[in-house]
Amino acid sequence: MLRKTLKDNILFFLPYILILLLILPVLLNYNKGDLHLMINRHHTAFFDVLFALLTYLGDGLFIIVPAVILLFFSVRHTAFLVTAYVSTGLITQVLKRVFFEGSMRPSVMLKDAGLYLVEGVDMLHGRSFPSGHATSAFALFLSLALILRNRCLKFLCFIMACLVAFSRVYLSQHFLIDITAGSMIGTLGTLAVYMLFYKKERNWYTWKIQDLFSAKHA
Repeated sequence: MLRKTLKDNILFFLPYILILLLILPVLLNYNKGDLHLMINRHHTAFFDVLFALLTYLGDGLFIIVPAVILLFFSVRHTAFLVTAYVSTGLITQVLKRVFFEGSMRPSVMLKDAGLYLVEGVDMLHGRSFPSGHATSAFALFLSLALILRNRCLKFLCFIMACLVAFSRVYLSQHFLIDITAGSMIGTLGTLAVYMLFYKKERNWYTWKIQDLFSAKHA
């Protein structure tokens, strides 16, 4: 099943693996602060607005929207999405609060380095590693990619996951290594949950929410 899942979602997994292969050597060869400053130098008014908006897609409350929509297609889809989102989020929070409590954000570590900050963004200070937004973005959009059948939409999900994750670096809320780790947690965790939910048919939760109303009027 794993091989088929990877093949069917090649437009999400292949570009993701290629990007990881490009990013990992950079992370190993550059200091995270220097790397962040290199990225931080490139900013425009358009990107300020774009990434300030896109970053909200990684917030916890946003999942309510796709979760409710999926109820009209299959309760299993919603259960899978929520489980993947919550479980990967919990892993990230444990890492943040137990193992990397002292990891500081760019706005703290680079406060004297002439860091460009987007106006109106409330800057965070601690628990930088790993990125919760990156974890949530990849959990959300990979879940949707696994559910959707259209290959173009699968690739669009990948693009959206990357944009939301990168918004955290652009806004100087995280370092590149933070979002890379977060994306890996979101991707691997979501794939594991998918294997559990779709390995076998489970008729008791393949019904749709409209079936509930139909039963009342039967």
